[in-house]
Amino acid sequence: MHTSFGDSTPFLFPTCVPSVGQPKELVHYDVPAVTRLAVMGGSYGNVPALTACLAHAQQIGCDGFAFIGDATGCCGHSDETIQLIRNHFQFLVAGNYEQKAASNEEDCGCNYANDEDNLYGSIAHQWAMRTLSDANRAWLGTWPDLAILNTHGGKILLCHGSPTQTNEFLYESEIDESRFERWLDAFGASGFVCGHSGFPWIRSLGGQRFAMNCGVCGKPDHDHDAAVHYATVEWHPGSEPGLNLQRVEYDHLAWADQLDGEGVDDVFTIPVRNGVWTCGLQSMPATERVLRPRPLGWLAACRSRTVA
Repeated sequence: MHTSFGDSTPFLFPTCVPSVGQPKELVHYDVPAVTRLAVMGGSYGNVPALTACLAHAQQIGCDGFAFIGDATGCCGHSDETIQLIRNHFQFLVAGNYEQKAASNEEDCGCNYANDEDNLYGSIAHQWAMRTLSDANRAWLGTWPDLAILNTHGGKILLCHGSPTQTNEFLYESEIDESRFERWLDAFGASGFVCGHSGFPWIRSLGGQRFAMNCGVCGKPDHDHDAAVHYATVEWHPGSEPGLNLQRVEYDHLAWADQLDGEGVDDVFTIPVRNGVWTCGLQSMPATERVLRPRPLGWLAACRSRTVA
């Protein structure tokens, strides 16, 4: 199954600034039959992790699949990963890796605040480009910056970083609910799902409105747990949408061994092995930088202990 995009909408909505090039038109998908949506992103070429997430989503009855960017990255295996996306995802949004790949640029466009973090992000991007065909590179260039799913439960906005900037990091410790409300008002949406940061979170805004980060399905979230994550949204008549972060295990040790044998730098394979990040840390808020378990409610618990 090859993904094709729905009707595009002229710039009647706020535009999303991409990591390179000019903003693209917002894409709408009419999907009234979807009752449980799986949203994934940040596979970074991790084929077995993405495969495990897809199998998990199918097992729990997901009937809609969205991928919100950063398919390629430090693991290589770019064409294999993109074939999985072509085969399984109906709804697509570009991340900075797609935008930079389509432009044939060597930097990742990650927007890290730290030069060393940007260096390693660009090394990962350049490694990924070794296994990306010209045909797939061109296809990545067709992905939109934003998409709206018109579901029977309301409009869901999909973005990579934020609704107004592809490579903006929305960390849970820095959440500004008033910004979320303004974005939902501007797009006429009841909720939005983002990614990019690698840290999953959920925020209910009341009145069946919400914001959530789906995490990434190719890398753990710096919690000493090698499992990966994706998000699900489901709708039940007359009730709040069901929002869940799904934790998925896979044979991460075998995959790390394979990547080591293929010459992947251990700065990228160490997190696969033990769930502890080795780069990207200097650019994140201090709260997220601390190595800790991150179940739902972890941030509120940390703040309550600080106050006490």
